[in-house]
Amino acid sequence: MDETATWAVIPSIRVPDMEAAVAFYCDVLGFVLDSSEPTGDNSSLHRGSARIMLEVPSDHFSAAYNQAIRERILSLSATALYIEAPDLEDLHRRVQAAGVTVVDPLAWRPWNQDEFTIEDHVGNWLTFWNAPLKRRG
Repeated sequence: MDETATWAVIPSIRVPDMEAAVAFYCDVLGFVLDSSEPTGDNSSLHRGSARIMLEVPSDHFSAAYNQAIRERILSLSATALYIEAPDLEDLHRRVQAAGVTVVDPLAWRPWNQDEFTIEDHVGNWLTFWNAPLKRRG
């Protein structure tokens, strides 16, 4: 296996409607669909070097796990995925123009990066960040 083509963690986001999720993640957030079909049970996307999976409830796993997925889908969580965004300010303007819920506004953080957190179309939190070479005033 080519070590340059592996990823240690790829988050999987469960969504109720694949077509709506792919549209939101690609059209609003600038992800690129790696899968050939945007309406299947599972889609792979990337934004720069960040990778995510989108999945709709299906019967790929054990019956108990499939049921647990169906019960948890659309439930609220305080978990946020951190995604690097070299185009952070442009992305922030784009999500605001699209009317996306901004949970935490664009700001400089004490850990030396700019970031903001949004809520996707079904309630998942995504934090986009960029660590510029020097602090902006």
